[in-house]
Amino acid sequence: MKRGKSGIRGIRAINLALCLALGGLLTGCAGGGGGTMVSSVGGNCKTLRKELSRLDSRGVPSLIEAKNAGRKVSAKKRKLIDRYNSVLDSYLSSKCHVKS
Repeated sequence: MKRGKSGIRGIRAINLALCLALGGLLTGCAGGGGGTMVSSVGGNCKTLRKELSRLDSRGVPSLIEAKNAGRKVSAKKRKLIDRYNSVLDSYLSSKCHVKS
């Protein structure tokens, strides 16, 4: 399967964005500030991080890449992607990734 240069650049951009987001999450968790803020998804920073880790272990970031690359994704996998994005949004908007 051949891809044009723009397709490879798009995938690299997605990979970079995911790596930066996950790196920011891990750096924030290492700061020790987790567990004190409440999110809109329902939980504190520790529970949000635990949920993100669980979804990461289920391979959701690769599902996101597949969806963004235009591949078909089942309804069940789309729900996982939506859940991941919701939890990540709550994690970041609650400033869980920022040192206290």
